[in-house]
Amino acid sequence: MKAIGGIAIGLVIGLLIGGVVGAYVLPLHSFNHNNTNTGNANTISPETAGNKAIAFISENIPPGVNATLINVTEEGNIYKITVNLSSMGMYRVVDTYMTKDGKLFFPQGINIEKAKKIRTIGDFIISGDELCRDEVTGKPAIYFFGSDGCPHCKWEHPVITEVASKFEGYISFHDNMNNLTADRDIFSKYNPGGGVPTIVLGCRFYRIGSGENHGREQEEKILTALICNLTGNEPAEVCSASEIQDLIAKISENK
Repeated sequence: MKAIGGIAIGLVIGLLIGGVVGAYVLPLHSFNHNNTNTGNANTISPETAGNKAIAFISENIPPGVNATLINVTEEGNIYKITVNLSSMGMYRVVDTYMTKDGKLFFPQGINIEKAKKIRTIGDFIISGDELCRDEVTGKPAIYFFGSDGCPHCKWEHPVITEVASKFEGYISFHDNMNNLTADRDIFSKYNPGGGVPTIVLGCRFYRIGSGENHGREQEEKILTALICNLTGNEPAEVCSASEIQDLIAKISENK
């Protein structure tokens, strides 16, 4: 199946992520707790929690989007409710949370330890993800997302285009200038807020925003060093320069 995308799904994810800063208080009158007690008078069963979450989500998503329950597990004093959102053959799996009394629903939870962002050269974030490769070429995938309506994108676009040209045959450059519907799964994962420009380098490094504050020359060096890190220092004529090697060493210092 395809990763989920489209305007309707974007609205759904926006709804869910919006819950991070608060919690939805769910009405209890439509649920019968008499036969769902799990030992505590204020505790509902996992099954009831799952049904309750699906009912709430279904009432708040656009027409044409379906929410189905995958499973419910206990995590401390809350239920983790995994939900599948689907529309027009596309899907996305989302983890939501509910207190065991069924009163508070959290559309998304944040693992504080995992959410810590480690930054490296050029203010790029180290994702901790595995290197992603183009499905066709098998080369490390480099993604640029931008628009002509964004002055920062117009500054960054020729810089990364020039750098990517030095790695021809070693990377797969996905130039998504003025095409934010392409590679939507990558864009949504590393930039759920949707801002541009966004650069994702092999899914290992990403940055939202341009490198204008570094200046063009330094930005080219930073991008070159990061991509050399992905290609195993190939091609040698690009990656072996001492100033590039110095930057590559700084990448490793932050891992």
